Amino acid sequence: MPGTSTFVDYYTVLNLPFSGTTTSLSKQQLKLAYHKALLRHHPDKASAVTQESGTRATLSSLSNKDVESRSYTIDEITTAYKTLSDPTLRAEYDRVLRLDRVKVAEREKTGDVFHTGLEIVDLEDLGCDESGGEGAVWYRGCRCGDDRGFLVSEDELEKEAEHGEIVVGCRGCSLWLKVLFAVEDDG
Repeated sequence: MPGTSTFVDYYTVLNLPFSGTTTSLSKQQLKLAYHKALLRHHPDKASAVTQESGTRATLSSLSNKDVESRSYTIDEITTAYKTLSDPTLRAEYDRVLRLDRVKVAEREKTGDVFHTGLEIVDLEDLGCDESGGEGAVWYRGCRCGDDRGFLVSEDELEKEAEHGEIVVGCRGCSLWLKVLFAVEDDG
């Protein structure tokens, strides 16, 4: 669903407009869009679509933008079709999609990324475990009960050295921790 990092917009996959209502597309329109998407993204047929787009009526509606857009897998196309053609699944998908688009619009407007329960601490406030073979690991317990809910490795700190801060999520819940630190030069 939209909250994941690998989110695929099913309306985009099938090259359909998202109207926000569950009744605006007929089964025939969905089926036609499904077949066009399969043809448009088929590895062996994609080049044929661009060559024949002016001669075949079913392909003439494909624009150059559509052909050049991201390529989707057969599984993504099939999942999109199955979700949008089932009224219950589609209603739930539309609801989540609307909520996700509102959240994205708010983030773009404010420029902020929101983390639930973000707490700001210094690296010195975290416990340190240097017994591991991969370098030091800093940790802090979370109120969800995980004694090492927040973990920060030495490698992660080195990657964020120029910023002097790193944001980490709890392993057991949705809380976040912003860890502030300063890099000391060995010189």
